[in-house]
Amino acid sequence: MSDPVEGAAAAANADERAAMRGFLQRCEVRLSTMHRVATALLSGAGILVLLPALERDAVLQVLRALLAGPVSWSRGLLMIAVALSIVLALVVLWLVVIELTRFYFHANHVVHADGEVFTPRFTLTGLRMPIDEFDDATNAAYEAVHRAPATVGLLVPGNDRARARIDKQLAAYPGLVDDTATEADRARAEALFELAAARRRTLVEEVAKIEYGIVRHMLRLQVIVLRYVKALLVIVVTAVATFGCAAAVNGQTRVSVPDERWIAGVMAIWAPTVLIVVSSPVRWLESLLRTEGAGQTAVSRDHELTQLEDVTARFAIVAWVVSTAAMLRLLVHYPISRQGAVAVIAALAVSVVMLLVVMYRRMAGRRPLRGVRRRA
Repeated sequence: MSDPVEGAAAAANADERAAMRGFLQRCEVRLSTMHRVATALLSGAGILVLLPALERDAVLQVLRALLAGPVSWSRGLLMIAVALSIVLALVVLWLVVIELTRFYFHANHVVHADGEVFTPRFTLTGLRMPIDEFDDATNAAYEAVHRAPATVGLLVPGNDRARARIDKQLAAYPGLVDDTATEADRARAEALFELAAARRRTLVEEVAKIEYGIVRHMLRLQVIVLRYVKALLVIVVTAVATFGCAAAVNGQTRVSVPDERWIAGVMAIWAPTVLIVVSSPVRWLESLLRTEGAGQTAVSRDHELTQLEDVTARFAIVAWVVSTAAMLRLLVHYPISRQGAVAVIAALAVSVVMLLVVMYRRMAGRRPLRGVRRRA
């Protein structure tokens, strides 16, 4: 039975082949654009500069004041809340870096005579001349030049030290090197081509491959951009909360009970605020879809797009619990003026209302769509 890919390649006329070449050029431009976007995010001009610049002095000042002198229960709880806010800022940055790494690397499936092996490779594969662009005579000449020792030496230098380094790398992937090959350097070179996923394909296969590659790039890039925006918002809100806590300390070596109440109130309000902020980009997308006529949206149910929200929720809820516990302890066990009691109760009320609103939105957004059946 004939191969349908080979049949399609053979049946393509000159105009169709020219159209495929033009399409491949357009795809390369699109891939280049997407990689420029990812490179801009990789530089981290927004987050990597903002985090140390805004958080460094204020965080140290607050933690130093809370640690000065005997540590009470309320101070211990407040230290946990402040530490959680800072750790959250680092975690969201970590998640952005993870997603960027996954964008730039991909699994390479290599099948050989003894089985198969999966290797990591850069998201863009190596390029080789399509096999059906040459006639038989030119293909034979191409293969001769490709396998010539002078050409192989461009990839596998002709010295033992370079060969040992390449062998050490290839040894991690058993079966990748053809041990029966008579020319060892050429076998090494072919294995390196496999690591880069550089194989000769037909023009039709190149078109299909780049179509799948663009889809993979697009899906990963939209996750990265959305996660980057969320991380930036989380860091900004956390920095504002840290400055609010630092205002209570105001250069003091130790904090008083009213200062502790202030810090507890700031952290109790920060927790639901950061949940509102981190979910805002998804709500913006849902609003955009509704303006286009969508009656129902499923953006908030997409785990890839909401993973950072789930992580933020865990940190924020714990921080809210400990800061609220500290505030209640300071309200009950320490003397307080009438004005101070009103301020504490108001902060608690605002915090509770905000948290209830956030939790209601989260549960409402995760409900199954009406009229949509789940697959068994």
